Amino acid sequence: MIKTYFTFGSDPLYPFGRDDYVVVQGESLKECVHKFMAKHPNPRPGCSHLVNCAFFYKEEEWKTFYTHYYGTDPAEVIE
Repeated sequence: MIKTYFTFGSDPLYPFGRDDYVVVQGESLKECVHKFMAKHPNPRPGCSHLVNCAFFYKEEEWKTFYTHYYGTDPAEVIE
């Protein structure tokens, strides 16, 4: 199992806010993205193929660079 971390910006159509993040667990990055998209589809017309977040990161990237979120719990965990 791997973890993928999804972050958001100020777009009001994102399911969470700028200081929130979501953790998705899956067998691969692709599976994690599909799980996120199934739970939080993109509401914009013609954009259902696009992930409804600002960025997503593999666990290695997250642990190394994203200390802004340390000490805060994820807004959601999708398994």
